[in-house]
Amino acid sequence: MAKKVTMQDIADKIGVTKVSVSKAINNQPGIGENLREQILKTAKQMGYIKVKHAGEGRNYNLALVCAKRFFLEDETFYTTIYYYINKRCAEKGFSLSCFVINEREELSAQLPPQLLTESFDGIFIAGEFCKEFLLRLDNIGGVKIAIDFYSPDFNMDSVVVDNFYTGLTVTNYLIHKGHTRIGFVGNIQDTSSICDRYFGYLKALMLSNLPVRDDWHIANNDYLTGFYSSKGPLPGDLPTAFICHCDKAALILSQQLKARDVRIPEDVSIISFDNTSICNLLNPKLTSVEIDRKQIAYCSIDQMIHRIQHPDALPQKIYLGSELIERDSVFDRTNLD
Repeated sequence: MAKKVTMQDIADKIGVTKVSVSKAINNQPGIGENLREQILKTAKQMGYIKVKHAGEGRNYNLALVCAKRFFLEDETFYTTIYYYINKRCAEKGFSLSCFVINEREELSAQLPPQLLTESFDGIFIAGEFCKEFLLRLDNIGGVKIAIDFYSPDFNMDSVVVDNFYTGLTVTNYLIHKGHTRIGFVGNIQDTSSICDRYFGYLKALMLSNLPVRDDWHIANNDYLTGFYSSKGPLPGDLPTAFICHCDKAALILSQQLKARDVRIPEDVSIISFDNTSICNLLNPKLTSVEIDRKQIAYCSIDQMIHRIQHPDALPQKIYLGSELIERDSVFDRTNLD
């Protein structure tokens, strides 16, 4: 039986102390990086079974940056993602700082002082920012992981839901329920996720030779403030169904429709995205697409670690699936005469 390789064997081979070998293998401070690499390489060559590759077990210093309009929404979409990222960081011994950016800071591309003065191994960018703010973030140190958005202007990894396919899927769901007049609620210039959902919706309509009407495409929120309003105009000639870009938008739309004595879902059906607590508060309860925020968080952490350890690898877009949760807000028109 081959002799088990010990830390002392490695120390003797290189000509260093056993303490130095222990620090290198357990990724502890106190030795130079060149010596650490030499020890790890030698340990691996000698078959030491507890070898850790460079970067593993390190206590990374991470940050999460999110716009206030997303982070403080009633829907808690991004706060839930933050919760699970923070939970996983705590389990791994990583530190995580959270920065919520208000409208003024975003418009002036003003970064929190701590981001400028402290060294972060990686920064999660949760939700979309204006281009000028993203440029400032991109110019400071640390790996960047985009959560729930992507941008062709920035060479960073992204963890996103396959929003185009999901938009196509929910539109086809309505079509199969007999709906041929379908509208969309959401500003496609707000975020890449809304834009992709909209173009998935368009593809489904066009493939089914159904009308695409400008007056059936509305928005009920402000991009920078995140404020939703029920005072915006609705089309006089309503479609039989609306696809809303999120549950909060669906809530506001339902209030507008009820103010006009429009019945939901008999007159106008509503379907949405995110499957938040809003869905069960509405009457009728809202059919919505479940986005697994825990999966988004854990995939983001895994990709952050991979990117830190493999900085030269090609950037990746990681697409996650989703699930339609059927409730009571969609009317089946296939049985109508």
